[in-house]
Amino acid sequence: MSFDAILGQSKAQDYLKKLVRSGQVPGALLFYGPDGVGKAKTALEFAKALNCQDPLARQTGDSCGVCASCKAISQAMHPDVTFVDFMYQARLEVKKDFSSKGYQEELEKEIAKQQHINVDTIREVTAKSQQKAAGPGWKVLIIDQAQTMQGAAANALLKFIEEPPQKTVWILITNKRTTMLKTILSRCQPLAFAPLSFETIGQILMQTGAETQYPDLCAKYSGGSISGALKADQALTLLSVAEFGPTGVNAQGPSAVAAELSRTLVSARQEAAAILDVLFMALHRAWKETDNETTRRTYQNTLEQFENYKRSLSRNVSPALLVETALMSLDGLNVPIF
Repeated sequence: MSFDAILGQSKAQDYLKKLVRSGQVPGALLFYGPDGVGKAKTALEFAKALNCQDPLARQTGDSCGVCASCKAISQAMHPDVTFVDFMYQARLEVKKDFSSKGYQEELEKEIAKQQHINVDTIREVTAKSQQKAAGPGWKVLIIDQAQTMQGAAANALLKFIEEPPQKTVWILITNKRTTMLKTILSRCQPLAFAPLSFETIGQILMQTGAETQYPDLCAKYSGGSISGALKADQALTLLSVAEFGPTGVNAQGPSAVAAELSRTLVSARQEAAAILDVLFMALHRAWKETDNETTRRTYQNTLEQFENYKRSLSRNVSPALLVETALMSLDGLNVPIF
C-alpha cells in the first residue's frame, strides 16, 4: 500500500509527501478529523515513506511497500515505529505471554475496559523515543485517540514532543482536538483530515469487500467515515425488524429491536449508540426538508429528546430501554429511515 491507496485525503497526503521529499519533518504532528477517515492508515504510510529503503520511492515522497522496512511496518514489527492505541495499552496490561492459554480472551476483556491512554503507557513510549534507532531512517511514534490522554499522561508527553531527538517524529491522532491540552496543541503541527464523500465511502466499501446489506444507506448515514458506515449498517440491520412504514414504526417494532441487542452490556451500548445516531440523522434530515413550522417544532423537540437519549447511554441506563423509548418517540412522525 502507498498513500494513493488511501482514498479521500489527497490534500493531507500531498503535504506529507512534501515533508518526506524535503526531509524537513516537524518533531510533532497532529492528525485531526472524524474517526474512520484514514488518519491512522496515513500515519503508518508516512512512517513507511520516511523509512523506505527504495531511494526512487522516497524521491516521490512515498514508499515502495515491498522493501524489508515497509513490510516490517505493515506487520507492526519495525523496531523504530510504535503505534499506540487501546490494543497496545491492553497488551501492556495483560501480564501473560501471547502464546499462553487464555491470553486472547484476557486481552479482549482488557481492550473492552480501555477508555484513556494512561500515564504508564506514555512513559513506556517516551522511553522508547530516547533509545537509539535500530535503522538509518526515522523513529516514528504514533498515539491514536490522543484526546483520551488526561492530565498526567499529557504532561508526561509534553517535553518529549517539544524537543524530540534528531530524526524522531511524534504523530498524535484525534477526533476531538478541542478537548486536548493547549500546551500539547501548541507543540504540534496540525494536519486536517476531511470527512469522506458518499462516493468515496461506497468505493472503499466495495474495495474492502465489506458485506453491507444497505450500501447506499450506509454511506448516507456514515457521517463521512468508514467506521460510521459500518456502524450504520449494523444499526440498519437491527432496525429492519421494526418494519418502518410511511409514518413510522409498527407497534411491536420498538420491543423487537430492543430484543435484538447483544446480551453483553458493552456491545449493547455500541449497538444502541449506532441506532440512535441513524435515527438522529434521519430526524435531522426530515427537520431540514419540511416547510411546515408546526412540524419543524415537533422535529426539533424530538431531536432534543434524542440528545438526552445519547447522553444517557454513558450512564447506568439500559441500552434496550433507551432504544425502545427512542423508537416509540417516533410514533406518528413521518421520518423515513429506509
